[in-house]
Amino acid sequence: MELSIKNLIKLCISICLIAFALLTAGCSKKGTPSALKRANSTSFKEAKISAKGFNAVAMADSVSFDNAEYAMEEEAPMAPREAGGSQEEVFERKLIRTGNVSIEVQSVSDAEEKIAQWAKSLGGYVTNANTWEMGAGFTVRVPSERFDEAMADAGNFGRITNRSVNSQDVSDNYYDIKSRLETKYILRDKLTNYLSQAKDIKDLLEIERQLNSVIEDIESTESRFKRLSNQIDYSTIYIDMHFEHGKNESGIILPDVKESWNTFISNIIAFFWGLLRILFYIVIFGIPVVAVAAFFFWLLFGKVGLLVKLFKKLKK
Repeated sequence: MELSIKNLIKLCISICLIAFALLTAGCSKKGTPSALKRANSTSFKEAKISAKGFNAVAMADSVSFDNAEYAMEEEAPMAPREAGGSQEEVFERKLIRTGNVSIEVQSVSDAEEKIAQWAKSLGGYVTNANTWEMGAGFTVRVPSERFDEAMADAGNFGRITNRSVNSQDVSDNYYDIKSRLETKYILRDKLTNYLSQAKDIKDLLEIERQLNSVIEDIESTESRFKRLSNQIDYSTIYIDMHFEHGKNESGIILPDVKESWNTFISNIIAFFWGLLRILFYIVIFGIPVVAVAAFFFWLLFGKVGLLVKLFKKLKK
């Protein structure tokens, strides 16, 4: 009996130990996900820190489990935005804009002064001004960013009868010249460095020759680039001012009777002078021709009748 009680106690102890072991195993299983999550989170943070400065693909490779997908979604969009911004800056469209405006005005006496003040208010200037009896013409350069404003303000000088705008895209040419300049600057600096290090006279002369050639190319290219940049930065507007038909600076133009009479007399004189010239040519060239024709007729068919006599002989 005593042995049975001891065995029973051992059995109970064994059962308790097994139950405790099973309970401990269950708790450890329940705790594994949060531990794994913490481990993964720590791994992700470390991977994110270690991948700073690299692209999203490298970061994703360094992250384990499902956090790799999260890293791709978080970091990948940054690169396209930065690349897109730089492309917009590098490939900004370059345009040369030209405008033509025809304006009907009442007066051009102070037009030159008004146009000069107007151009100055826009930050531009007048390059050419021409005024005549029946109107005036101006060439104005204004900053390109104020071109549309200038074209709209041109109507303040009078009634616009014609307006046109022309835009020429020179982006390719602009960036091509700019790229060539940057390349030539690098080459110039390298040749300058080589020149300072040259020890052989032959090499020194050859490097100096190449350097002078590059400097000449740079000066020529810079001149072209400045002209093109000026055309891009400042747009040109051609303004033509004219009076209303039949008017001048003082108002309505009345017919000039004296001038009309002089024109009528001049036309009559010109008509008779032309007729006299025709008669003169007839007398000079017509009479000799008629005389020669009459002589041949008299010789062949007239009293002499050489041709008539020849025909009579042939009939016999």
